[in-house]
Amino acid sequence: MLDPDADLGRRAWLPCPRCCCDDGCSTCALGSSPELHWRYLLANEARLVFLQCPGCLHRWWHDTGPGVGDTQSNPDQLPESPASPGQAA
Repeated sequence: MLDPDADLGRRAWLPCPRCCCDDGCSTCALGSSPELHWRYLLANEARLVFLQCPGCLHRWWHDTGPGVGDTQSNPDQLPESPASPGQAA
């Protein structure tokens, strides 16, 4: 089911770990952002982004990597899935 927070205005171009629909895409391999291989950006906490694939509807947290002055996060300490509007956290 598509997340109620999914909005075409908030997208990210990162690979889906479940369906890998961008495998073999020459545009993606060149580092460009094709119109086809985007994900819904549902939420973020610092460098972590919560995404949903529009193809297979998989939702996951992705660590975008350390920034200036940032430290490596522990992947075992990812936030819980954000609560959808109208749902208890």
